[in-house]
Amino acid sequence: MLKKSMPGRPKGKNKDNRLNIMIPTSVKNEFQAITKKNGSNISVKTRELIVDYINKNKEYMKDENERN
Repeated sequence: MLKKSMPGRPKGKNKDNRLNIMIPTSVKNEFQAITKKNGSNISVKTRELIVDYINKNKEYMKDENERN
C-alpha cells in the first residue's frame, strides 16, 4: 500500500510567527473538513488566503501612496 503524503509546509518556506484567531467552532470544523477532503490543511489554506489578500491589495496600496 502506498503511503499517502500529508499536506504541510512547502519545502524552503520557513515560518517564524504564529497568528491566533478566534472563529466559531462550526466554521473551523467545516473549513477543516473541506481542506482535508481537498488534500490540504487549515494552516496551508489560511496562509494562501493571506498571501492572496496581500497580492490583490498591493496595487491598491501602491496607488493610494502615489496619490498622497
